[in-house]
Amino acid sequence: MIYIGKDVLRVIGAPSHICLKINKEMDSFAVMPCEPTEPMAFKIPDDIMLNTRKQMKVTSQSFVIGLLSINGLEFEHTYKISGIYSENNNAVVFNMSDIWVFGEENMGDNK
Repeated sequence: MIYIGKDVLRVIGAPSHICLKINKEMDSFAVMPCEPTEPMAFKIPDDIMLNTRKQMKVTSQSFVIGLLSINGLEFEHTYKISGIYSENNNAVVFNMSDIWVFGEENMGDNK
């Protein structure tokens, strides 16, 4: 499962739907606004910005498992990754080399 932070949603304009786009090398992915009909489109809960207990979760097991396995990451861990906003694409880009095991101090040491 992937949790998308509210700050990510804010910076891309609080859209009604987001898409996850992955590059060919599968070493980074982007979160961007999209139409509901796009592949990998996920609906944002209507009241997510007003409700402090709501979270945006992406539950596509095939996406998560594929992304972790191609990058040599273990399924048993919880990971955290920071993204960079791309104004040209109105997307937040997450580079898998910046991932770290949640609870550990070494950012970028993903294996």
